[in-house]
Formats: sequence, structure tokens, C-alpha cells
Amino acid sequence: MSKVTIKYFSQAFFTLNDKDTSIFIDPYSKIADLNPPKFNKNPDILLITHEHQDHNNREYKGENTFEICNPGEYDVKEVIVQGIETYHDKNKGQDRGFNTIYSINFNKVNFAHLGDLGQKLTKEQLEELSVVDVLFVPVGGHFTIDYKEAVELVNDINPSIVIPMHYKTEKTKDLPLEGVDKFLEEYGVAPQEVDILEVDEKDFEEEDIETKVVVFKS
Repeated sequence: MSKVTIKYFSQAFFTLNDKDTSIFIDPYSKIADLNPPKFNKNPDILLITHEHQDHNNREYKGENTFEICNPGEYDVKEVIVQGIETYHDKNKGQDRGFNTIYSINFNKVNFAHLGDLGQKLTKEQLEELSVVDVLFVPVGGHFTIDYKEAVELVNDINPSIVIPMHYKTEKTKDLPLEGVDKFLEEYGVAPQEVDILEVDEKDFEEEDIETKVVVFKS
């Protein structure tokens, strides 16, 4: 198995790549100071958690791109994806609708992307997520859970690596979001700062891996 390379492009937009397969998660359209990055190839798999323009840029789709935008179970190019329906708010979707969180088994690494989660996960939803090696969690509040709720959720899920997302950066400075610092202070751990992150199944073989937080450079 080859390593999975993780790159972050602000908001909730990540790419996951190995030598054969590429996955785009929640790419944004032009909004505020966010400009969609350019890529040489279309993704093999496109995941969209909900239909807001900072999460659902379908211009990246190519003829052979497999799009997933709904709850359910999918098996594409040996990537196993499970979409779990959640709410985008604390009012059972009446304010901002629904949000799909994704459990992704890619190269034997278990990723979970929470999209714009706006609720506390139920016991049943946590059980559906099962084991999580790498967790992408929103921490900026306003449109999602806030940093305190994010810390509680990290403790519930107990991943090996936490990657905060959907927080205020230079690119999103005009949006009503908190920065990542409050989450880091509440969680009480010094982050590992990276440009890209590479992981494979061997990184998660130990039974008692201490959770670490990875923050991508803005």
C-alpha cells in the first residue's frame, strides 16, 4: 500500500491522493477571498457534504469522476465510503438543512470528514463512524459546531490525528468564523504544523496512539 497524501485548501476542502486514486472533499467555488485552485487532473471521486457554494464546486468533475453527495454506502476504486446523514444546525435542519458526514476507508486508513456539522452526534451516528484514524472537524462556529463542541466530539470519537477545518484564515477573514487558536487552547495540545501530510496504515498500528492535532499552514 502506498501513502495517502493529504492537502488542505481552506474551509472544508481537502484532497486525498495515493499513486492511483484522487479524492476531492468539499471543494469551494469563488467566495470571499477564496479562489478555487487549479489542478492538472480531475478527481476520481468527488465528495460533497451539502449544497452550499463553499462546499459543492462541481467544476472539478471530469467524465470519469464518481460523485457522492448523499448518505449511503459506496465502493469506488477500492475506496469504501459511508455517508451518514446529520443536521447542519441544532434545529433538526430547519435552519440550514442537512449535512452528510463521510467515513472513508482509503488504503486501509480510516478518514472521517464531518462537513458543516451543526449538531452533537448521537450514539448511533458515533457507532456508524466506528474507528477513525484521521478526523477532519469544523471548529469555527457560526455555521457549524464551535470549538468547545469540537473538542467534546474529538474526545467522543478518539481519532489518532485531528485536523481542524472551517475556521477563520486570511482567505476567510470576512466570514463570521472563529480562528483555530481557541480550539487548540481548549484541547490543550501544541499542534504539528505542516504544508502537506502523508499517512499510511502503519502509522496507526499501535493500540494506544496519543491523539495529535495537525494544522495546515495558511
